[in-house]
Amino acid sequence: MALTHSYQLQQYGGQPVRVEHPLPPLQNDEILIRVTHAGVCHSDVYIQDGYQDLGNGEKIDFADSTMPMPLVMGHEIVGEVVATGNKQHRSLIGQRRLIYPWIGCGNCPSCTGGHDNHCEQPRSLGIFRHGGYAEHVVVPDARYLLDIGDLDPAWACTLACSGLTVYSALQQLLPMKSGSALAIVGLGGLGLSAVSLARKLGFSTIIACDIADDRLDAALKLGADRVLNTANSEDAEQALKSLAGQRLHGVIDTVGSPATVQMAIGAVAKGSRVVLVGLHGGQTALRIPLLPFKALSLIGSYTGSLSELQALIALVRQGGIAPLPIKQRPLCCLPDALSDLRRGKALGRIVLNP
Repeated sequence: MALTHSYQLQQYGGQPVRVEHPLPPLQNDEILIRVTHAGVCHSDVYIQDGYQDLGNGEKIDFADSTMPMPLVMGHEIVGEVVATGNKQHRSLIGQRRLIYPWIGCGNCPSCTGGHDNHCEQPRSLGIFRHGGYAEHVVVPDARYLLDIGDLDPAWACTLACSGLTVYSALQQLLPMKSGSALAIVGLGGLGLSAVSLARKLGFSTIIACDIADDRLDAALKLGADRVLNTANSEDAEQALKSLAGQRLHGVIDTVGSPATVQMAIGAVAKGSRVVLVGLHGGQTALRIPLLPFKALSLIGSYTGSLSELQALIALVRQGGIAPLPIKQRPLCCLPDALSDLRRGKALGRIVLNP
């Protein structure tokens, strides 16, 4: 019997551990991928903790969800097709593919309408199905495998989450008003991806905000026009307004904390959109009349659709987009990688190589 190994989170609050086990038998439409690159996302830190903070002592307890336990996390995955469940897909064997991980039930209106990422009964890899922190991963259907051509696979794997999430968010800000500025708050993997993609998509004035100077320097190299260290500013809201020339009409918040949400709402001009993709958590007071008075749209956005990932790959393959900083490590370094993310010690993306 053929064996493989994976790093499994066996209980919330614990560390992923290496487990050797048989390769799973494939059902008719399933594809077996040998993982070559797996990006480490901050959302895995929340899964490891076992809850999402809602503020004021409230939380979403993942033990009450349909997440399997033990769980193999990891949803940014590039690998090589090594086996298929039916003859129809055997031409894929040996091919390198990026996996779209935000898989839905396949039957609900969201899924049939092309938005698996909005499914109420998701089967997302690394969350509700075993994911990419492993030697092998099973994908339920070949349509979730995307050709990356000659792209660097270490960068390409990050497109499945950090790239896709901010690409979808940026699309929701278009078209921007003439002469207006875009602020990107938080410069982790998502924020730095947003900077380079925003430059490619033609946003005219890009302001990058963070509390760490090394991340601000990285954002400048990726195309940011101006930067703001919010930790060093006496009044970050006013400083952001000033940098935008009072013309801040779009914000992507990749942090999602009370402080960043309030800064964004306070700094934008009339007729603006604030898109929240960060999951830091907590609660914030919302002064409701400000939304209509400022004609403000406050939007929550979760990952992106399969068609958006296809469009993103096509855009990246055109060239002219600077990749975010990437540090590659062996898969056995997963616990250390998660610890670095938790402590804010990772610049860009950590990518693991099984």
